[in-house]
Amino acid sequence: MPSVAISPSHPGLVLPGGRAADVVAFEGAMVDFFVDAAELLGVPKSVAAIYGIVFASPVPLSFADIGSRLDISKGSVSQGLRVLREVGAVKEVSAAADRAELFEPDLEMRKMVQRFLENRLARQLEQGGTRLGQLAKTLPQGRNGDAAVLRARVKQLQNWNTKARALLPVVRTFLKLGG
Repeated sequence: MPSVAISPSHPGLVLPGGRAADVVAFEGAMVDFFVDAAELLGVPKSVAAIYGIVFASPVPLSFADIGSRLDISKGSVSQGLRVLREVGAVKEVSAAADRAELFEPDLEMRKMVQRFLENRLARQLEQGGTRLGQLAKTLPQGRNGDAAVLRARVKQLQNWNTKARALLPVVRTFLKLGG
């Protein structure tokens, strides 16, 4: 089967590091795939790149491995791994004999979505509700129609937030049934 050349849309993000050219090209294509997908969700490029490089590796990678394969800072690797662990996108698979933490992708989409909902979305909706309540208290009190329009808009945001929060338990139940 002939190989297909894929030109990276994020060149320079994956470092060659003495690995075979086809391996680096595959890693670059995988990182590009996840970086492009993450842009839709507002996920930082470094987090998506870390997931892409871990996903592209047939063996678990250490912190140092990830850092040597990507052109991102150690701080970004550390923070990115923390985020990916938090949402269940990567898991630690270190052996007792090996002191280094090793990471591989967690391929269970249901678990990843469930953790995202629990750890990120639910918290954001809760904080958003509080912030919207505070925002409502700061509305201008003008006598013209502008104040009424702004009050209606803030009320609409509060309604959306309430509906989204009410939907979360249904989504959680659906995810549990799917497992």
